[in-house]
Amino acid sequence: MTGQTIDIMEELVTQLIAAHDGGARISAVAESLTPADMAGVYAMQDLIIARLGPVGGWKVMAGGQGEPICAPIPANRYFANGAALDSTRHGFIFPEVEVAVTLGQDLPAGSDAAAVEAAIASLHPALEMVASPFVDRDAIAHNVKLGDLQSNGAVVVGPVLDGAIRSELSTLPVTLLFDGVESTAGASGANWSDIVAALGWLASHAAERGLPLTAGQVIITGSRALGPHGAAQSIEGRMGAWGSVTAAMRY
Repeated sequence: MTGQTIDIMEELVTQLIAAHDGGARISAVAESLTPADMAGVYAMQDLIIARLGPVGGWKVMAGGQGEPICAPIPANRYFANGAALDSTRHGFIFPEVEVAVTLGQDLPAGSDAAAVEAAIASLHPALEMVASPFVDRDAIAHNVKLGDLQSNGAVVVGPVLDGAIRSELSTLPVTLLFDGVESTAGASGANWSDIVAALGWLASHAAERGLPLTAGQVIITGSRALGPHGAAQSIEGRMGAWGSVTAAMRY
C-alpha cells in the first residue's frame, strides 16, 4: 500500500472499529479500499490490530485446501466460559463452535510438528461470535470482510478438554444449541495432524507480520457448527460428552 492509500484505509479502519463497538454501521466500501489480494487483506488486518492490540490469539482454518487463511484477534475480544455479551452493540450475527488451542510456550517461525505439539498446553471448546459492522453484509466484498479480522467479534473459551480428544477430532460430534434447543450439529472437522500443521504454518506467517505466537495465546481452528442465533438468550456449543462452552446474550 502507498502512504496515501494507508491514510485513506485508516479512515475505513476507524469506521470498522467504531461499528464493532456500537457505532454506525457501514453501508458501502469503495472499490479503491477493497483489498485486491491476500497481501492487501493482511495489510488491512495489521492496521486494525495495531489499533486494537495486543493480540490475544488467532483464527486459522485447519484442514482446508491450499494455504490457510488467518487473522489475529485482539485480547479484549476473548471471554471466559459463561460470559455475558451484548449482541446488539457488537453486531453479532451467528456463533461458530470451534476447537481452540492454548499455547503454553512461545511458538517461533519454522517450528516443526514436534515443536508445535510441545507448545500446546490445552484444548478447549470455543464459540466464535461472527460479527458484521455493515448495513448489508452480503453487499460487501469478500476481501473487505477478510480484512476485517475475518468478521471476528468475540471468542468465548470453554474449559480444558481431556487430551484424549485429539484422536477423535476428525469425527467429533458437535452441537449448537440456542436456549437449550438444538439448532445445528456436525460430526466432522480438522483432525489433530491438520491442527498441528496449521499452527506450524501460522507460526511462520505471524512472525513475518511482526506478531509472533506467544505463550498464553488462544487459537481457534475452524467452524464445526454454526447458525444465526436470532434473539436467543443462551448459546451452547457442545462437543459430545467431552465438554461444552456457553455464552449469555444481551440485546
